[in-house]
Amino acid sequence: MALPLRDDERSHRVPWVTLTLIAINVLVFLFIQPAGFQGGGIQRPEDQNHYWQAQDEEQFTYRWGAVACEVVTGKTLASRPDGCRGGRPSAPPQGKSISLALLTAMFLHGSIDHLAGNMLFLWVFGSTVEDRLGPLNYLGLYLLGGMVATLGYVAMNAQSPVPLIGASGAIAVAMGAYLVLLPRGRILTVIATAAFQVVYVQAAVVLLLFFVTQFFTDPSESVAWEAHAAGMVAGALAALVLGRIPA
Repeated sequence: MALPLRDDERSHRVPWVTLTLIAINVLVFLFIQPAGFQGGGIQRPEDQNHYWQAQDEEQFTYRWGAVACEVVTGKTLASRPDGCRGGRPSAPPQGKSISLALLTAMFLHGSIDHLAGNMLFLWVFGSTVEDRLGPLNYLGLYLLGGMVATLGYVAMNAQSPVPLIGASGAIAVAMGAYLVLLPRGRILTVIATAAFQVVYVQAAVVLLLFFVTQFFTDPSESVAWEAHAAGMVAGALAALVLGRIPA
């Protein structure tokens, strides 16, 4: 396991876009997402309060999360499209905007651990990419690239009715851009071997290792590795172009 903590690149400006993205993600998780997300889910299904909490959580996730088969068919689960295979919610939300969900899904998280890990990666890699590309180029890269990452997941799971949420696809875009812009940058990283070590590792090593390990993700972990891989590729390609545009 390798956990990045920070890089040693000197910033030339305050990363306002990255800070704003982090703030939006945290505020959405704490004040907009249903309480079931903050509480770690249902502990006792027989508890009526927990039952309704789960219902709210499911409705919210299906409404604002990106569902692969909805994107492919252009129809929501409420209309029961033929292109969806697998378990579906008992009462899918009505009037959902499929295209909007591609954007909103990037600002939702399933747990506090999910949020904390994503925001750490966003800060380590996003702030430096913003400094190199400029705030507007970086914001466009993050948002558009994040949707491309989601579409990468959709392409590999076309019939899935399971909603995808999380900022990791968009963050992977920033990581791919970092790999192109600063491959020799140094990342202070926690490495778990026989004991925990905190050492500086070249960015190319950290990022390529992350990319390769996505293809060996355990399916039982429910990690959208397809979005991570597609996001890194999209970010790397975009950085080749954006790196030549004045910040």
